[in-house]
Amino acid sequence: GASWMLVTDERFVDPSLFEIVDCKIGVDDTQHFSFKEEDPPPWYKPDAPKYDRPTGKRKMNSATGEMEDVIEPGYVGKAKGWQQVIWERGLWVDGMQNRIEEDDEDGRDQRLSAYHVLSDCWDFAHETTALQEAFRARGHILLMCVRGHPELAGVGIENSWGKSAIHFRANNDCNPNHLYTNVLASLGRKNLPLITIFRFARRTREYGRTFAQLASSASEQTFALIEKTRKVFKCHRSSLDFDFRFIRSGGVVS
Repeated sequence: GASWMLVTDERFVDPSLFEIVDCKIGVDDTQHFSFKEEDPPPWYKPDAPKYDRPTGKRKMNSATGEMEDVIEPGYVGKAKGWQQVIWERGLWVDGMQNRIEEDDEDGRDQRLSAYHVLSDCWDFAHETTALQEAFRARGHILLMCVRGHPELAGVGIENSWGKSAIHFRANNDCNPNHLYTNVLASLGRKNLPLITIFRFARRTREYGRTFAQLASSASEQTFALIEKTRKVFKCHRSSLDFDFRFIRSGGVVS
């Protein structure tokens, strides 16, 4: 199980935002995200058994139609969950919910939102993804691009993917035995020569410079347009959706 070092530091949480109820983690203690053998039971279920135990009751299995024993699950080896994690950090407040948005109709604010409270903790905010860890383990650095804007990704990588997709669809013989060969051909130098990749990279730099200029010297009307565009493009898009002609030509047609 993963674990994090928790230190009483203002980087973790703004004390003015939360009421510190009961800090169960001391300075330099390690918080594990699964229950260990020596851990007490969850604070919200103090009578929970350490290990799975029969309750003496039986119920019918809806899948098999047979009667089976009802087992009360133990907590050792199980994930702690957000309630236990927050309580151990001393951030629990009565009435907390898993997630509460700003416009909560019941008038509850985000001090009662476990999602937002944990998001403000330094370790959660700086947690790396499994993909980043996989790259790091191999000695590489993975830099994530802005979401929803394939025209700014990498050095034109989305355009390269689009060009390979066009080639694959046009030359796909629908024979599963040829799938690997067809994929390699769509990603090969004949379809994606270095000059094409350079053109795609230049296109990405042009988009970046344009957005930077708009952001630095935009009027209120331009800012409104940028914001509208951001909302429209919030979901992930494909470069083929708006640059098909450019990609198909290999960057020759602007």
